[in-house]
Amino acid sequence: MHKYDYSFLENGLLPAELVNISFSISSLKTAAEFRKADYATIFTELENVAKIQSVKSSNEMEGIVTSDERIAQIVSQNSRPLNHNEQEISGYRDVLNAIHANFQNLKFNEETILSFHKTLMSYTNSEFAGIYKKDDNLILEIDSLGNRKIRFAPVYASETKKAMKQLFLAYMEASSNSNINQLLLIPCVILDFLCIHPFKDGNGRISRLLSLLLLYKNGFDVGKFISFEEQINKNKNEASSICVVAFRQPC
Repeated sequence: MHKYDYSFLENGLLPAELVNISFSISSLKTAAEFRKADYATIFTELENVAKIQSVKSSNEMEGIVTSDERIAQIVSQNSRPLNHNEQEISGYRDVLNAIHANFQNLKFNEETILSFHKTLMSYTNSEFAGIYKKDDNLILEIDSLGNRKIRFAPVYASETKKAMKQLFLAYMEASSNSNINQLLLIPCVILDFLCIHPFKDGNGRISRLLSLLLLYKNGFDVGKFISFEEQINKNKNEASSICVVAFRQPC
């Protein structure tokens, strides 16, 4: 049985530098609220650009690409997908739109995550859409000589549903603890989600969509105006190292 415990995030246990950074981010969030009222037109433009960048970058990290022109047409829903890649991109767009429009009513639970995955895969008619993996999967990496090795082994398929339930319950407990830094809780939960790797395909994209949802749920709407998926794509090697060092080794 996999268990998840985020008590190490309680304020008294965190490095002072990390706490100060999170407080600085929170103060910037407050300042942004005033800017939105003063620069409404600019924020609307930022929102339009961020949506395109998010759809493009999150899919690009998985090798799912098309032209910038086609990305813009798909995001604006002015064109149907023309091939498999564009079907994948269209699915991401739909989940992204759902989060932006309805985050208040979405919960971090099994129903939401399975629904996200079903929508993500809806245009490809995948038989695995909206269901947990049925076979075990491995995360591989290839060294400079072309040799493959196992980077880590996710949770067994037979244990996935139970592990996800434990993750939901651990997040519920931690999110109700006023002594736990909620901003730092998000990447820890997402890292554990990726270690479970609950789906046959689409885990990376779902993780980024869940990150956006949890940011929204905790009062941070920056992902609406700035594409954090693009930032991850640009700095993915550095971000991966920071995440592992700062929180825990991959399970």
